[in-house]
Amino acid sequence: MSIEVVKVPLEEKAILKNLLKMYCYEWSQYNKFDVNDKGEYEFEHHISDYWDKEKHYPFFVKVNGILAGFVLIDDDFVLHPNYDYSMGEFFILHKYRRSGVGRYAAKAVFDMFRGKWEIGEHPDNISSIRFWDSVINEYTDGKYEIIKSCPNLIYHDGTCGNVISFEN
Repeated sequence: MSIEVVKVPLEEKAILKNLLKMYCYEWSQYNKFDVNDKGEYEFEHHISDYWDKEKHYPFFVKVNGILAGFVLIDDDFVLHPNYDYSMGEFFILHKYRRSGVGRYAAKAVFDMFRGKWEIGEHPDNISSIRFWDSVINEYTDGKYEIIKSCPNLIYHDGTCGNVISFEN
């Protein structure tokens, strides 16, 4: 299996938006977002930020050349304004989960962007918490911080999120 993490060119923004619809739908079980009267999630309208703003980076995750997900990196920090990168959004299609694709993609992105990182977790998204705790623990050899129920990270549903931070 060949896994690659490739920057999304502007001309493929519509492809990323298609994947983003699936991501927003899946996420709606946690953040309780509604769609607008056109059937769109509000976040879909902010995808241009990843080409228009500095320190915003969109990536596709591909397996054997086939789209398997995406990674959005930004500097929209929750807790640490002096950090370098935030995992904006991370999505792997169900077919590729628990196969090492997400683990590979996360580590590849961390290796591309050296510095201080922050990742938010919704406490009801148990599979995400297990994934990030495992990946970050392995990647940093246990040298990371996690703040549970952080009052600086309040999701749309009113839940305080967890914040993982580390430096690579």
